[in-house]
Amino acid sequence: MEFASSKSTAIVKYEGKKSGIHKVHSLDKNLVGLTKNYFGINLEELPNMTDQELAEYADRAAAMDRLIEVLPILEKHFKTLIEGQVKYEQFVANVQKDAAAAAKKIDQQILNVFLAGKGYQQHIRMMGEKAANGIRLLDAEGRSALMLERMDFQTALQIVARRHQSGARRIQEKIPLMERREALAEQVRKEREERKDLITNGSRSSQKKGFWQGIGDWFSGR
Repeated sequence: MEFASSKSTAIVKYEGKKSGIHKVHSLDKNLVGLTKNYFGINLEELPNMTDQELAEYADRAAAMDRLIEVLPILEKHFKTLIEGQVKYEQFVANVQKDAAAAAKKIDQQILNVFLAGKGYQQHIRMMGEKAANGIRLLDAEGRSALMLERMDFQTALQIVARRHQSGARRIQEKIPLMERREALAEQVRKEREERKDLITNGSRSSQKKGFWQGIGDWFSGR
């Protein structure tokens, strides 16, 4: 900082281009740009900066000191936040994965129950159909047995009727023979009586036919 002449006691503010540096010969244009871009330090303009501009570097340095002081704490906090975020994301992903797997199992069980219900309904329908078929079969068997019973009864009646008819025919066939036998027996009886009368009463009974003549007349149909 420069002072005015002894004639004045006022403090004069530092002005640029009064740093005493004429020219910096070691500056590399590319490196100067790199330093400025990466760190915000302008080496080319530094000799010409005012006190206010130079004070900004001081402010930045003080702020950096404060930042460096809390970096370990911030690092711990940020690490916790980052790891926590990763763990939470993993937790959320695992929960969703488990939920999806569990939902699939539940859906499968729902499907199994649905199919079991449908299968039981089909079983009930089949049992009903079997029962109906069984009833129809029993009815058919009952009707068949009744028809057979009726046929057996009719057959028995027919057999009895045939037997009666056969017996009646035999009886009818026997009637003429019995009649002839009775007629012959009657004729024999009469002949015996006539013979007895002839023998007993003599020729007075001669007009009557003899025994053998009567037999001959019977066989000849007289």
